[in-house]
Amino acid sequence: MQPMVPEQQPTPVPFFPDTAFTTEEPSDLSPLPSTPDLDPPGADRLGLTREEIEQFRESGYLIKRGLIPEKDLAPFVDLWWQQRPVLEAGMKRDDPGTWIDPGRHWPEENRWGLLDNWMGDQPWPSSAITGSQKVGATPGYSLVRQPHRLTLNQSGNDVWRWHGIGHDPEFVSATSAHPNVLHMAELLMGGPVKRPWRNRGVYSVFPNGERAPESRLGCHLDQNMTELAVVTYLSDVPPEGGGFTIWPTSPQRFYPTSEQAMHWVPTEDSDKVMDEVKRDVQPLEFAGKAGDVIFCYGLLAHSPGIHRGTNLRMAVIQDLARVRPRTHIRWTALGPDGGGPLINCDMDGRFVLDPDSDDDPADGNLPVINQWIMDPNEFAVSRHPPAADMFADWNLGQRPAAGFVVAEPPWWEKYNLPLMPAGTPRGGGGVPAVPLSSIADFEGDRVWRARSRANDWMRRS
Repeated sequence: MQPMVPEQQPTPVPFFPDTAFTTEEPSDLSPLPSTPDLDPPGADRLGLTREEIEQFRESGYLIKRGLIPEKDLAPFVDLWWQQRPVLEAGMKRDDPGTWIDPGRHWPEENRWGLLDNWMGDQPWPSSAITGSQKVGATPGYSLVRQPHRLTLNQSGNDVWRWHGIGHDPEFVSATSAHPNVLHMAELLMGGPVKRPWRNRGVYSVFPNGERAPESRLGCHLDQNMTELAVVTYLSDVPPEGGGFTIWPTSPQRFYPTSEQAMHWVPTEDSDKVMDEVKRDVQPLEFAGKAGDVIFCYGLLAHSPGIHRGTNLRMAVIQDLARVRPRTHIRWTALGPDGGGPLINCDMDGRFVLDPDSDDDPADGNLPVINQWIMDPNEFAVSRHPPAADMFADWNLGQRPAAGFVVAEPPWWEKYNLPLMPAGTPRGGGGVPAVPLSSIADFEGDRVWRARSRANDWMRRS
């Protein structure tokens, strides 16, 4: 497979990868639970029925019950109970009363499971080391490292995003790269399916106590390269138990409003559609048991679920894509010492440095990071506009799954980035920052351009 020449389309304004697309319009409709009695025929077995294909084409999602055997997931539930957020909060597996509001025991900023190796081998920057704090280099800054991200969600529940486990090889093999998941991905998308090497990890939502505000939904779209979003439950999630919540039919509404088919490039029409979706579309809460999986078109609007129950909600958040020619990683430069703004590269790989800064524009030591929690992390070469049929290049059961899965090297291997430095505990890690000059070339006039290694492996194949 040889890389294609990009279509001549305008280069969109660069964006910060960790942001989400939404609007200020509230989402007023309460979600309905997706209980098994509402599933189309075939939800309890591997494969695609005519009714399931119809649902995915019309609504953009599909649920498979018991797709991953619970015994395959049990070792990682056991590992979950051994992690610092659990131990620090005094949670006990057999005492649900200890699961309430664990965030009151968590530090405001944490670096659990993270080595002190900013830019590879230098200590993490601080005012004591650099004289001023680098933008984004604080220990709690989510995009930089944080294997254990601890927050409150919009509904007032404590949330632990265990990103670090997402690059554990055994965990990935039991979730994103599980044979049943890859089988369904090929039936839906078609091949070649890119074999995933990581996912976003386990997102856990805890029951809350008296301090919780009124629950509400946060309908949004992620700014990423996902073609097929997948959520797997590690625990049973009853109705109103924090279930992943979706807005069926939203992909069919959003897709034609994007400037591009392969990248989400929203327009003014996208804003209007988001308001319409929040106002008119009935949200659906994914209720299910451990091992249940929901497959979603990448542009399906979604939200953390409303949690009014007493259960622990553990969900693995995953992003799948097909093998295709790509350009470069979506890098973000953190700016100079003293508070410079974040500088995101665009689809052409350009970093345009602040013209009002007094810093040397040729300084190649600016720290550069990327959205390390993602498996698809490189722009596609193609920038073609949306097609008349958003599923024109999807399989949707037309051909049987034949194991057309390709082990494309992960992006961190392509760029020789140390995802798991020696000494990192299991479930920790995260890519350190790298110098701008190690991934980009200075072109003058305050412009640096990222180098691409995305397709080198194709030429070697």
